[in-house]
Amino acid sequence: MSFITILLNGAQMSCAPNTSVLAFLTDQNIGQEISQNGVAVAKNGTILAKPLWDDIHLQNNDKLDIFTLVAGG
Repeated sequence: MSFITILLNGAQMSCAPNTSVLAFLTDQNIGQEISQNGVAVAKNGTILAKPLWDDIHLQNNDKLDIFTLVAGG
């Protein structure tokens, strides 16, 4: 089986080709954490709507960034 390389918050990772964003994040044991409100995922600089996480698939050299919104003053 071949694997592709992606960057998750700057760290190099690998997964099977055509893995969905949701499946990848779940495999990394962070799927449940990011499903909460206040967390966003960007693929190659574009924020992904949560309902699409299972429909968008990863390709070699994709870059995923996870953002947590923090309130403060």
